[in-house]
Amino acid sequence: MKNESCALYIAVTVSTEGGGIGLVVYDEAGKIDQQCLPMQGYINNAELELIALLESMQYARDGDAIYTSSDFCVRGFNEWIDNWKQKGWRKSDKKPVANRHLWQQVDALRAEKYIEVFRATSCGHPAMIEAYEMAKQALSKL
Repeated sequence: MKNESCALYIAVTVSTEGGGIGLVVYDEAGKIDQQCLPMQGYINNAELELIALLESMQYARDGDAIYTSSDFCVRGFNEWIDNWKQKGWRKSDKKPVANRHLWQQVDALRAEKYIEVFRATSCGHPAMIEAYEMAKQALSKL
């Protein structure tokens, strides 16, 4: 791969058996990778979205952009995480941040490389549809 930045699209799907994560990666020339990651056992949607964010951050290189349909992940990454850290990983209502261990991993990866996280403007975007299909494929592997 060249040094150009990539766009990573992530999607999740959850069932009673577990969850699936879909990751699709594009550079300027087109799609360069796709992955489906099955997650066995009980998992809630927010936790799975965070795990998907972590997986995509681990895959990403400096300067890459991650797109997700999860407003929770986008706002957590861009708006809330620094305040949570300053308040000892507590929210504005003084309650502990849910999934703190995952958010701390997100924070550690943020310190290692520059990554931007955006809300996918449309779930109908072809790359988001592909990521969702990969998530469904991952779920079918359980």
